[in-house]
Amino acid sequence: MFARVAIPAGTHILDYKGRLITHAQADRLYGDSAASGHTFLFMLNARYIIDANVGGNAARWLNHGCAPNCAASIHEHPGGVALRDRIVIEALRDIAPGEELTYNYGIVLEMRHTARMKRLWACRCGAPGCTGTLLQRKR
Repeated sequence: MFARVAIPAGTHILDYKGRLITHAQADRLYGDSAASGHTFLFMLNARYIIDANVGGNAARWLNHGCAPNCAASIHEHPGGVALRDRIVIEALRDIAPGEELTYNYGIVLEMRHTARMKRLWACRCGAPGCTGTLLQRKR
């Protein structure tokens, strides 16, 4: 996805949308999708995942970048209602018209990060400091 107009730093660009499912539902529906290297699932909180495969919006088309110009952050509902938490995509810096919008997916998998898994989750962002993979170190 590319900027059509200049976007100032700090601008709320869009929310990541899709149907809300539980972690157990995601496991039943998608099983071991981590082995595919592709997903439209975004963990919202300890209870819910946003499944942009169903009812997703344009946010699902933003690519990963090792030097991103956007960030995805979870905004918790002020009343503590987990079902109403949301994921917001915001500009990290000024973005020029025509520039691709990217954010760091921050994918952390519990399974071992083998060479095969790193290839499945390959990054092709082209940034000077590109790590070559979307997988992040386990914390």
